[in-house]
Formats: sequence, structure tokens, C-alpha cells
Amino acid sequence: MPLYDYHCDRCGLDFEVSRSLKDSDVPADCPMCNVQARRVFTPPMMTFTRGAARENAGSSPAPSGGARWSHHGHSHGPGIRPHTH
Repeated sequence: MPLYDYHCDRCGLDFEVSRSLKDSDVPADCPMCNVQARRVFTPPMMTFTRGAARENAGSSPAPSGGARWSHHGHSHGPGIRPHTH
């Protein structure tokens, strides 16, 4: 399920909520002060493959043996087992 970013204007907390696409517009309550938080726009995550890295000038090639996937603040290299967030 996708993660949606929220910001609480009352206490300043930034947090994520995992929910289905059909529930993406459902408001979320702040886990700290239980006040309705506003959804914050974040750009879509980008996926880079080994071929794309070589096409970009000045970019270092992806690790040998496969593609590198990057999302939600960390990266997965080749040989990493899939997992959910």
C-alpha cells in the first residue's frame, strides 16, 4: 500500500500513513495530539535502473549484477530480499 505524508499544524509533527488508493482522501489524525492533520504533497518516488544511470552524465553506474531501487529514504541493491514498509 502507498504511504501518504501528513503534517499536523498544531504540534508540527510530520508522519506517514499507509492506506489503499481508494482511501487516499480520508483524513488522518495526528498520533501525538489526535487533531486532524493535513496531507502534504510529495513528489512520486523515482526508480533508476542500471541502464538509466549510465545515460545520465556524471552519474556513477549502478552496482554490478542488477538494478538499484530507491524509495522512502533507503536503497535496495542486488540480492536484497523483498520486504514491505
